[in-house]
Amino acid sequence: MNPRNRRDEGTILLIAIVFTLAISLLVASSVDFALAQSRSATYDIDRAAALALAEGVTESVQKDMLDSVANFEPFALTGAVTLNGTDYPYTIQSVGAEIQRTDPDGVSLAIHPYLVSAQVDVDQATANVSRIVELTMTPIFQYMIFFSDDLEILPGPDMTLGGRVHSNRDIYLGAGSTLTVDTDYLRCTGEIYRRRKNDGSATGGTISIKEFEETTFQDMSTSMDSTDTDWINLALDTWGGTVQTGSHGVTEVTAPEIGTIKAFNDDGTPAYYHESADLVIVDGQAFDTDGDVIALPPGVVQEVTMFDGRENKNITVTEVDIAALNASGHFPANGLIYAYRTDASSAQPNGVRLTNGAELLAPLTVVTEDPIFVHGDFNTVNKKGAAVMADAVNLLSNSWDDSKTSGSLPAASETWYNMAIVTGNVPTPDGGGTYSGGFENLPRFHENWSGRTCSIRGSFIKIYDSEIAVSPWSYGGQVYTAPGRDWLYDPDLQDLANLPPFTPNAVYFRRVTWSDNVAIPFSATP
Repeated sequence: MNPRNRRDEGTILLIAIVFTLAISLLVASSVDFALAQSRSATYDIDRAAALALAEGVTESVQKDMLDSVANFEPFALTGAVTLNGTDYPYTIQSVGAEIQRTDPDGVSLAIHPYLVSAQVDVDQATANVSRIVELTMTPIFQYMIFFSDDLEILPGPDMTLGGRVHSNRDIYLGAGSTLTVDTDYLRCTGEIYRRRKNDGSATGGTISIKEFEETTFQDMSTSMDSTDTDWINLALDTWGGTVQTGSHGVTEVTAPEIGTIKAFNDDGTPAYYHESADLVIVDGQAFDTDGDVIALPPGVVQEVTMFDGRENKNITVTEVDIAALNASGHFPANGLIYAYRTDASSAQPNGVRLTNGAELLAPLTVVTEDPIFVHGDFNTVNKKGAAVMADAVNLLSNSWDDSKTSGSLPAASETWYNMAIVTGNVPTPDGGGTYSGGFENLPRFHENWSGRTCSIRGSFIKIYDSEIAVSPWSYGGQVYTAPGRDWLYDPDLQDLANLPPFTPNAVYFRRVTWSDNVAIPFSATP
């Protein structure tokens, strides 16, 4: 063979080898790049999943903390949250002393800073999320009106609201005449509607709302509510911050649940108020905090039958004569009475009644899992901090004498109550239906109040649904006719020294700082 041909063949072979090697290197590089890209994409997915889960864990922990504090229960400083069948650890650490503060609305706050941390592993990524949050507690009686669900305010006669008004859902406003909102705080986490919830109809009357930190008022016309396309700016421009909804950033405030007023927990142990009371009254028998029988003098406690027109039946009530209790030597040392009847049920809504309560020996809170009836002027002489907490709160005037029978409606007389109220109601169903009676009927009436005034200075808290007195609201007939409602917030409740004993707290969080750290177990690049 020609030597020249051999050289040519060698050159071609060399070129072929070099080309093949280059192609191989290029393919290998492409494969490495693709693998690196795949690892990077997989890591990004794992990182996002880990962060989302860690955020979910801390949110769940915070919700549990709020529920625990609101319901007088301790919370665990370490534990795990189960999400999608997997347990993820968390820790809670106190990071400072309690801070006492007064907010711009004049409300007293107790602030506890905590560090909440969670760690989540998702395949190729580990997320560590930490938050410093301020758990803020405010006595719930520093609101004039607090509803854990929808708040309906639709009074017939003129009415004035003079303290903070909050709903953890929606607010529905209307008036038969004029509703004056004389406060810098009308807020909810949902929406505000200028219509009825029960049937969706537009509401009339005049609603006049105070401008924030001003003395002037601006009307809410029948077309002004959250359905306006520019509601956020409309509300701010009109009232300067008094009227705010969820779209303005209003967040939920957690309050106690009905379990706190129950006689017993699910495990059979006495529930919070039952366990804490220095005087417990069961079916007319009195006990001290250790469960020992107290021999009360005659006349302090008795059993009485009365007709409840709303429930349309005769009921039995354990009546406590406050004046006789004052003189008995057995007024509760810690100011807390827990009373209940073992024969109370939704079929037979028996309850507790307070009478002769114009003067209290000392600050007093009365709690029952049953309906409570407050008969006559209450806490009007040498006023003290006072509250009633019940399945339903009923007000009987000074004229009530147990003569009411089926089909009758005795006349009321003007009566005055100085007390905070925590109660349930029978709510308007979501989607419409029977009206709850609204805020204006949160305390229930049983007489003909036409032309008479019911005066209340206190706070009105609705944080659960009634479970015993469950007949829906109705008007007229044998039930009641409406009083003139002289209901105002008691400014004395702004001073912590004037609060009723064992006042529950409303609690919420404010996030101070947040950080996340995601560990990468490998290099994301080749």
